[in-house]
Amino acid sequence: MKNPVKGIICLSVIFVCLKTAAQTPPVREPDMNRPSLFQNLPEKISCRISDLSALLESETGRTVSFTFSENSSFQGVVSSVASKFDNSLQSIVVRSTNFPGAALSFSRITKQDGSIAYAGRIISFQHGDAYEISQENGQYFFVKKGFYDLVNE
Repeated sequence: MKNPVKGIICLSVIFVCLKTAAQTPPVREPDMNRPSLFQNLPEKISCRISDLSALLESETGRTVSFTFSENSSFQGVVSSVASKFDNSLQSIVVRSTNFPGAALSFSRITKQDGSIAYAGRIISFQHGDAYEISQENGQYFFVKKGFYDLVNE
């Protein structure tokens, strides 16, 4: 071999490329021992959409409250309000003051046919439970879910 330096450099580059793990994402195992935030609340809570829809008119920084269940209310500060696509999508995020670490995200979607649908959840990234809004027979409910049922890490 006339020029061994080129061969050594080429082998070094190949070795470095083979050992580099730049394309493998880090794997996080689910933490199934997270504490529950909503352990004292029922699995299913009737949801008053009119109360939640009124929140969409709030401004960022405003303190808001709505009846969450028979024995408790959800209180918090509006951290974000958005209206997109000619008001066909309106969303709000409320950071809770009485459920530490939790946030309510709520959206009203106006479909092209004029019908309205709602989506939302109350979730805390430090806790193992959350609530998601679901519709059954024309009525909306907060349904308790596990954190990892809603979020993939």
